[in-house]
Amino acid sequence: MPLFELVNCFNQKLKEEQLLSENPLELHGDRVEGRFGDVRLSTELHPIRLTHAPSMVVGYDASLKAAQTATSGDSTEQVYALADDGPPVVNLDRLCRTIHMLNFLPIAHDDGSLFLHVHPRHILGVKRNHGAYFEDVIFRCGLSPRRVVITVQVTPVYDRQFVRLLDGLKSYRDHGYGTAIKFDEHADHAFLERYCIEFLYRFAPDFVRLDTAFFAHPNTRPEWAKRSQSLPAVMRGLDTQFLLEGVETKADAALARIVGADLVKGGYYERLEYGEREPDYAIA
Repeated sequence: MPLFELVNCFNQKLKEEQLLSENPLELHGDRVEGRFGDVRLSTELHPIRLTHAPSMVVGYDASLKAAQTATSGDSTEQVYALADDGPPVVNLDRLCRTIHMLNFLPIAHDDGSLFLHVHPRHILGVKRNHGAYFEDVIFRCGLSPRRVVITVQVTPVYDRQFVRLLDGLKSYRDHGYGTAIKFDEHADHAFLERYCIEFLYRFAPDFVRLDTAFFAHPNTRPEWAKRSQSLPAVMRGLDTQFLLEGVETKADAALARIVGADLVKGGYYERLEYGEREPDYAIA
């Protein structure tokens, strides 16, 4: 189905379901944007590469680009703060993923995976059967859930909803989606040991996503040593792949090899493709 027909189809569907008076989706050339209140929503797609062969792109990570109609620079959390718990945040999350899916279609023929973020508040706002609704979006786009990787960020904010987050991820997996967990890089080591590692043992996702900042804490070498060994060691014992994000320098690329990352994401590789020189950095 042509992109403009899909946009019209989803506009009708979303307007009927959410009782909207205006179309939430707009097509600009081959790019799809959305509206949530006075916030304009769009997609940034970032390549995910093999660590040992970074020229090989195996998928794309969709991140939300949001801006007020009069200003710019709204963060994802600021946008989600505009939506109340329950149906409002569920509808916002579904709208964002629909936008990302439509923007992925022009490159979907490469057979790579699309990594989509699902906000923990969305999982907590849906009582059961997570993933069933979004299947319709995927099928209408001519894809299948196996090519979509659902990412949920795990932070200390939601540690009391441990079981509900687990149940939501299990439901996505039961519907055929890939699953990924991203751990909060700002959490302390106690949270890593008590919560993150236990989460992995109770639910082994297809991917674990960590930012380079997870390992880089200035003036805390013992902390860095623990992080660089404990969590990767657990991942190696499970049937899961390790994606290291935020690779922006040569030192970050070296870090990816040191900690045993299977996949990488970051601007360092894009700059290499364009022939830009990267200064040498030492790993602190």
